[in-house]
Amino acid sequence: MKKLTAVLLCIVLALGCAMAFAEAPAKEDYTEVTVNGSFLIRGLTPDGYKADGVANEGMPILMFFASEDETKPFFELAVNFREEFSGVEKLNELSEADRALLIAEDFTVDPAYTIMKTDHDTEVMVLRSAFPEDLDFVSFVTLYKGYEVGLNLFPGQASDGHLTDDQIALAMKFLSDLDFEPIG
Repeated sequence: MKKLTAVLLCIVLALGCAMAFAEAPAKEDYTEVTVNGSFLIRGLTPDGYKADGVANEGMPILMFFASEDETKPFFELAVNFREEFSGVEKLNELSEADRALLIAEDFTVDPAYTIMKTDHDTEVMVLRSAFPEDLDFVSFVTLYKGYEVGLNLFPGQASDGHLTDDQIALAMKFLSDLDFEPIG
C-alpha cells in the first residue's frame, strides 16, 4: 500500500510540475538600447514585433521594429546627439521657439505638431508627414540629455500605404512605455 501511495504521489507531483511549466506566463519582451554609455532607453516591445538590432554601434543609432505581418506598420528608433541642445535634460524644458528649431531642418514633416506625455512624464512632439499622399508617416520626437530620440512609424510593405488611427495609437503606446535610465 505504501508503494502504491508513493507511486501516485510521484505521478501527481510530475503532472503538477508539467502543468506549472505549461502555464507559466510569457516573459514580456523588453527592448534596451544603451546610448553612448551614458543612459539606457528601455521599453516593452509591441506584441508581434521584433527588434532588428542596432544598425550602427556609433552615432546615430538606428533600430528597426517589424512584424512578420507585412500589412502592419514598422518602426524606426533613431538616436542622434544634437550639439545645440547639449545642455537640455528633456524636451519639457524647451520653449516653443526652441522646439520649432528642433524640427526646422526637416522638410518632410508638417511643422504643426502636438505634444503627448509618456507614462514617465516626458514630453514628445507628434509630427505628421508633410506629404501624406506620397509617403505617410508619423514621427515622435523628444530630447534627453542633448540626444534627439525619434520614433518613426511607416506603413507596412503590403499595406495600402497609409497609417490608421489604431496603428498610430500602437506607436503612442510603445512610446508611452519607453523610459530613459541614467547609467552609473
